[in-house]
Amino acid sequence: MDRHAQARRPLRAFALILCPLSAGCAPHVEWASTPELRSQRWQQQEVAAPAPGPALPAPRAGLSESLRSPELSALIARALAANADIAIAATRIERARAELGIAKADMLPVVSASAGLNSTRTDDKAASTFSFSEGFAGVDISYDVDLFGAARAGKRAARERLRASVYDRNAAALVVEAEVARAYVQHSALTDRIALLDRNIANGRELERIINVRLREGAATRVETGLQAIDVRQLEADRLRLVGALARTRNALAVLVGEEAPLFRLPPSSLDSVATPDVAPVQPAELLVRRPDIQAAEARIAAASGDIQQARRAFLPSLRLSASALGQAATLSGPIGATLSIGAGLLAPIFDRGRLNGRLYSATAAQHESVELYRKALLNALAEGEDALASVEESRSRQALIDRIVEEARVTARLARLQYLEGEADLRDVLDADRLLVQAEDARALSVQERINAAIDLYEAIGGSAQTSAMARRAAP
Repeated sequence: MDRHAQARRPLRAFALILCPLSAGCAPHVEWASTPELRSQRWQQQEVAAPAPGPALPAPRAGLSESLRSPELSALIARALAANADIAIAATRIERARAELGIAKADMLPVVSASAGLNSTRTDDKAASTFSFSEGFAGVDISYDVDLFGAARAGKRAARERLRASVYDRNAAALVVEAEVARAYVQHSALTDRIALLDRNIANGRELERIINVRLREGAATRVETGLQAIDVRQLEADRLRLVGALARTRNALAVLVGEEAPLFRLPPSSLDSVATPDVAPVQPAELLVRRPDIQAAEARIAAASGDIQQARRAFLPSLRLSASALGQAATLSGPIGATLSIGAGLLAPIFDRGRLNGRLYSATAAQHESVELYRKALLNALAEGEDALASVEESRSRQALIDRIVEEARVTARLARLQYLEGEADLRDVLDADRLLVQAEDARALSVQERINAAIDLYEAIGGSAQTSAMARRAAP
């Protein structure tokens, strides 16, 4: 036991004598216990077929490095530096740090100084207009001895709130990183789908020209030209819809990177420039130390527990030491009289039970709420992990299936067009084959986007990369 603790022991014993004279010792309250994580492995890993080859480790680098896109890396860096949500979270850190400073100041002595001059006015022209007849100066020092640790409990609660605010900022940064990646992938997919439509529109117009030539030669009918014209106009309408979606995606990226949409420029991109990462999941228990939202919820439980301790100790007496010194002089050139006083006051609450009980019950309810918020964050994290794993498996199987459909549709469309030009097939067969090819190629672009998004979802669900997770833990106070 240190020297200060030994000095407080007799004071604390004396203060406990006054406890029955106060509003009564704190009533008993029930603390909510933090739920334990019982999941040992992911359910999706049990039902899914094992992937060939060795298991992949959890990502150690950031998301942009996993996707291997320099343009995306630059966008994520801009977003982390200028995103409004991250900036808002950073201001909350500053506010929590200021509140911690206030809590620390409550444990320090309070020093105040005073000084003054008394003067009288005279009408004597031979004398000075103002005559200073008295001067004084004083210093007061007071210190609240934290007998039962109420101030220390308040400081611990403030420190935990600061930790929670830091984790909140990390959680916001993780969400922004994933959202920028999803928006960029969507922008790339839309660019590819528009290019695909442009190519199909050009092929459709060429076929429309051929049909018109055959119509003039009597080898085609007006119905055939009308069907092909309708098909081309439908493709052009689909292109306009995708162009509008591309503009909205670009505007969403502008908001994410903290720039004004009218001034934001984004060059065309392609899904070919984005790699499809294979992200292996971590064990469910690792989410407790990797996900910043869970860490923030845990820190808030600790802060609420500190509030309960502070509220309980408010029922007990407090000891306040004070010292003051005062110097006075009848005239500025006269002798100075000094007064020094030292005192100690032991204060105990007597008629304040209602307010003290209210604070204790309020702090207890806040602690219960923090535990439920932690449980909610934990359940959401586990559900997001299962959803992401299911999406990864589904998108991988879907992309492999659509790749086979595209190859078959290309062969069918080429054969149908050759047979039509040779007079061995009907135009409707050509249109059906071309329509199926357009749908298959568009579905493949969407499947690639879905597979990359599934990897992004899994990256976000496991709390980011191992490197960023470790840096976030070190940054927390």
